[in-house]
Amino acid sequence: MTSLLNQLREMTVVVADTGDIGAIETLKPIDCTTNPSLLLKAAGMEGLAPIVDEAVAWGKAQGGETEDVVQAVADRLAVS
Repeated sequence: MTSLLNQLREMTVVVADTGDIGAIETLKPIDCTTNPSLLLKAAGMEGLAPIVDEAVAWGKAQGGETEDVVQAVADRLAVS
């Protein structure tokens, strides 16, 4: 029997609005969106620490004032 998700895939495009990388990997949506509150929640997830660490290192490498570094890190996380 076909799952409800697969039935939906036959009729429409499946997208995800989440910061949960595990859900994205499991559900394999065509597209994914997120927002700052979901990014903040995802940043606190233990399994995503390497992604956050990489974004922080990248942001620091960009240089600039603290505010510039924070913005760079936020931008990097938004597309990671």
